[in-house]
Amino acid sequence: ERAAGDRRAPGAPSGERAPQAGADAWYRRKLTRRIVALLACVALWLLVSYTAISTAAGQVLDTLLMEATMRATGRLASFTSIVTGVVSVPVMVAAGVVVALVAVARKRPTLAGRALGMVIGANVTTQLLKDMISRPDLGVTTGISNSLPSGHTTVAVTLSLALVAIAPQWLRAPSAWIGWAWTSLMGVSVMMAGWHRPADVVVAVLIAGAWALALTPIESRARHGRRVSKVMLWAVLAAGALALVLTLVGLRGFSMSAGAPGSGYGFNDFLSVRPWRSLVLGMGACAWIVAVVGAVVREVDLLADDSRSA
Repeated sequence: ERAAGDRRAPGAPSGERAPQAGADAWYRRKLTRRIVALLACVALWLLVSYTAISTAAGQVLDTLLMEATMRATGRLASFTSIVTGVVSVPVMVAAGVVVALVAVARKRPTLAGRALGMVIGANVTTQLLKDMISRPDLGVTTGISNSLPSGHTTVAVTLSLALVAIAPQWLRAPSAWIGWAWTSLMGVSVMMAGWHRPADVVVAVLIAGAWALALTPIESRARHGRRVSKVMLWAVLAAGALALVLTLVGLRGFSMSAGAPGSGYGFNDFLSVRPWRSLVLGMGACAWIVAVVGAVVREVDLLADDSRSA
């Protein structure tokens, strides 16, 4: 685990470069960023969970976005089944073995433990929360039991973040992009299938992000993906802006009275009057997922970079 010539300060976590002469500011900056990002993930996870489950407006928006996504992508049901079917116990075990083997091949067994720890920790957290949380019937949507957080999404994002954490220098940036795309696809697919609302997916990503930010080591190593990271930042901002615009446009003229519990998921009539709303709101929901996943993946990726990276 300890590279030749690598000096660590007393008490420095295994697998992390200790601040050397002239690098103290870099290390503090990275550590501060890690802590702030981790706390942001936890705060947003709690805020989104409370809003989507315990408030009428949150339940309405969450369910409306899911129903719009389902209506807009109804012809892609077979594709959705293929994507969601990938997440199974054998696949999880195989992916975990691959992550461990890559870390061991890099002669970083402690890193393998960290990666597997984030996968197990996030997935256990998701299942515990799903059993503990109850969704009250506020009379604004069709009564459906709690589905937050999304287990499928948690599996996808934790495996993606574990790969980013253990990837060698040349593979880390590609791993971040592939993980972003794969997790976003899984999150969108479970919405298309009607298994989960957007908040379920977002909270799953935030839970996984918190675990990954807590366990992924801070490393200083040469990177060739700095421009790629900047592109990812702009892509995340663009996705977030697009999501906000599409959601506001799709909700124009909407009122809480538009809900009709017992009719589909509650908003069949509202979406049928102007069919374009389904496409706009569905695209907005997908863009929210893409933006959140990208932001989390980028923060984890940036834990290994040189002193001049952002």
